[in-house]
Amino acid sequence: MDTVEALVGRTWLPLGWGTGCPRIPESGELSLRGFDSYETVTLGVVEATADSSGVIRLPLSQCEELHGHLGLVEVSRWSGAIAGEFEIVPDKVSEDAFQTLRAALERTWTGLIFDHDGSSRLRGQLPSPAELWREIEKPIRDISSEPRSILTRGVGLRRLEAVRRPSELTVSVIRASGVIARGTRGDSRELWDPQDGDSPIPLNQRPGRSTVLNRDVDIPENALVAETLRRLVSYSRRQPDGLDVATRANRALRSHPFSSCRMPRGGIDAARIRTIHDPRYRQVDKVLRMLDRPEAYATEGPGEARLGVKGMIRLYEYWVFLQVLDACRQRYGTPIEPGFAILGRMTGSGTTRLEIPAGATVRFEGNVLVAFEPRITASGRGWQGLEHVPHPDRRLAQNVITPDVVVLRLRATPAVVVFDAKYVGRHWVDHDAAKIHSRYARIRLHGRPVVRNVVAAHPHSGIDQLWAGYGSRPMIPGESAHVADLLP
Repeated sequence: MDTVEALVGRTWLPLGWGTGCPRIPESGELSLRGFDSYETVTLGVVEATADSSGVIRLPLSQCEELHGHLGLVEVSRWSGAIAGEFEIVPDKVSEDAFQTLRAALERTWTGLIFDHDGSSRLRGQLPSPAELWREIEKPIRDISSEPRSILTRGVGLRRLEAVRRPSELTVSVIRASGVIARGTRGDSRELWDPQDGDSPIPLNQRPGRSTVLNRDVDIPENALVAETLRRLVSYSRRQPDGLDVATRANRALRSHPFSSCRMPRGGIDAARIRTIHDPRYRQVDKVLRMLDRPEAYATEGPGEARLGVKGMIRLYEYWVFLQVLDACRQRYGTPIEPGFAILGRMTGSGTTRLEIPAGATVRFEGNVLVAFEPRITASGRGWQGLEHVPHPDRRLAQNVITPDVVVLRLRATPAVVVFDAKYVGRHWVDHDAAKIHSRYARIRLHGRPVVRNVVAAHPHSGIDQLWAGYGSRPMIPGESAHVADLLP
C-alpha cells in the first residue's frame, strides 16, 4: 500500500504519529497524496474523495468540519487501515483568540496566587487600568512634546556656512567646501576644485564630517517613564477592562522619546533621584510605585506564551487547569500550604514566572487533590497510587496515561473526575469526548474503580452534554467557566 504524504510548503512529508507528523497551518490548503483513484477516506470527522491521480486537496478555512480545529487529525483509508496523522497548527487567523486566551490565563493565575483568600502570602488590590492611565495621560503627553534631555558630542555632517563653533570646523568640512581651490571666477563666488580643472563648484556645496552637539533623550528620567508604560501594558492586559489602556500605553511606549530609552545601571532608584524637581515625572513615578507591587507585573511565561499563536493548545491546557483550581477553591475553600504558590517560581530579577510542571498538585481541605498531567501507570506506582487498567481493545490500550487535569477525592469512597482540554472545532467535541473516555475512564484505587466522569473541556458555547460517565463542558477564555457541579 502506498505511503500517504502531506504537502508542507514545497515538500511532501509522510504522515506520522504525534510530534513526528506533518504540520499544516489552519488557514492553508491541505494536500494529501498516495491514495487510489477516487478513494474515499476519513479525515478525523470528515470524509473526502481523492481525484483521479489519488490526491486530496482541501482548503481548511472552507471546510466546516475542520475550520477552527487545532490538533491532530487521523487519516483512515477506505479499507479501514490507519494511514497516519497530520496536525493542524494555529497561524495568524487565531491571533485575536490567542490574545484573549493569554490575557485570561494571566488573569486567572494572578487571581489565584495573589488573591486575599488564597494560601499564597502575596496579596494585593490595585486600581483599575483606566484609573492609572488617567493619572499619567497628561504627564506622558507633556513629556513627549518636551522631554528632558542632555547635550552629547557626536559625529555628523556640517556645511561650512553652518559652522558655529571652533570644534565643528574640521579638515573634512574644509575639504568638502572647496576652499582649498585656487581662486574664483568672476563675481559668481564659485571655486575650482583642483581635481576637476575648469569645472566650477559652488562655494560650500558639500557637507563634511564634523563634531556636533546632539540632544540625547536616552536618560534615566525617560527610562523611568518607559518602564512605567511597560508595566502598565502588562497589568492592563490581564484585566477584563484593560484592553483599551494597554493599547494606548503600548502606542506611547513605541513613540518618541520612550522607544529608545534603556534603564540605567542603577535601576529605578537611580532614575527617581533625577525626577524630584519635575512634577511631570513625579506623577509618573507615583503610578510606577503602585505598579511596583508583585501582583502588577510578576507574570512571566509560561514559555509557550513566547511562541505566540503556536502555543495556543498548550496555553489552553494551562488555563483549564487553573479554572478547575478556581472552582475547587470556591467549593472546598483555601488550599493547604503551599497551595497555589506551586504555580509560580521566583526569578533572579524578583518577578514570578508561571510554571506548571507535570504532576503539580494542589491539596484542599477534605483530602481533595488536583493535579496537572499526573503520571498514572498500569502498575499503580504513579501519582497517588492510582492504577490504570489498559483497555481490552489493543488499539486503545496504554500502560501509562497523563490526563490534563485529575481531581481526586480521598475519603471513605474515593472518586475521580478527569478534565481534558480540547481546543478543537465544534464538530470534533463529541468525537474527542468519547475518545478520552475510552482512554481515561479505567482508573482504580486499591482495586476499586474510582472514575466518576471524564470531561472534555472545549471553547464552544452551546455544547454542554454529560453522558453516562463522560461528556463535554464549555470552557471559553474570557468567560466564566462553570465546572463546580462536576467536582467529586
